[in-house]
Amino acid sequence: MEPSAKGISPTFQDLARAADVSSMTVSRALSGRGRIAEATRARILRLADRLGYRPDPEIAKLMHHLRNRRTHRFQSVIVGLTTREIDDRENYFCSLTAAARTQVVERGYGFEIVNVATDPERWPSLHRTLLHRGVEGVLLLPQKAPIDLTPLLAWEKFSVVSASASAIGPCVHRVMPHHFANTLLLCRNLASQGHRRIGLVMTAEHDRRSENSFTAAVTWHGLNESPRFLPPLITSTTSIDSLRAWFNREKPDAIITNEIQSARDIARLLGKKLAGPPRFVVTSLHDGSHPRTVTGINERPATIGAAAADLLTSMVERRVRGCPTAPASTLLTGCWVG
Repeated sequence: MEPSAKGISPTFQDLARAADVSSMTVSRALSGRGRIAEATRARILRLADRLGYRPDPEIAKLMHHLRNRRTHRFQSVIVGLTTREIDDRENYFCSLTAAARTQVVERGYGFEIVNVATDPERWPSLHRTLLHRGVEGVLLLPQKAPIDLTPLLAWEKFSVVSASASAIGPCVHRVMPHHFANTLLLCRNLASQGHRRIGLVMTAEHDRRSENSFTAAVTWHGLNESPRFLPPLITSTTSIDSLRAWFNREKPDAIITNEIQSARDIARLLGKKLAGPPRFVVTSLHDGSHPRTVTGINERPATIGAAAADLLTSMVERRVRGCPTAPASTLLTGCWVG
């Protein structure tokens, strides 16, 4: 049978007869759902292409609706990997992982957080452990410090998504805050409130987590939208001498840093009050208990965690494995908390 020659697309039954398999096997091969031998899947896909099979979008929508109405059954395990301690109570980390867990469980998967040792010599056993647990998907969570996890696993065995730039490697699809847009929004809100000397104080490690987006945004604003550009103070550690020298030289009326504790430390070292002056603002303000004297950007970590988990589960279901040749980044914008 050559349906393409007649201008008629073959049905599942046509493909099943041609491949000498059941219609269910054809469905699994074409949808990427369910377990099926890779050789069988490849043979059916080649046959469908040769015969000119085209899916009916209306039937596809109906099947998606029916699948979503069913009670999800446990399918396999997805793990979140991080060098942070599993019980780390840092607010951004907790909010992101909680949302990821909820999304993964709703899609019918188990979810575990696995602590990764920072010592690479302890990595080889992890690959065997994950395969033994039936893990199919790996979510790279925010790390304790920027780290390249490329040698950690044989990534071609797993579907992988990163929810943080702090996992420098492997090069996979990522869902993360739009740090440049968020910081530019922060600068513009400060400028609209009358601030003309906006400075950035941050450790080099934290700026590197964002691929230097914080310094890029503050510099762009200072050179293009502000009457005065203040060179950012980016150091390995925030020392009292370098901080005071920068403050006395640049005389900022607003200081941007990454989190509330950093703002407290800078204010203390300068002998200033957190309430200002100068005005203290942070690039990651998501805890509802933050002091009213500090404003900044809510990066929406729960939205990031849910979006990363949704992308990962869809990749698991489509059996998309390993590192893509062209990794994509989904950047989610935050909101100003004034």
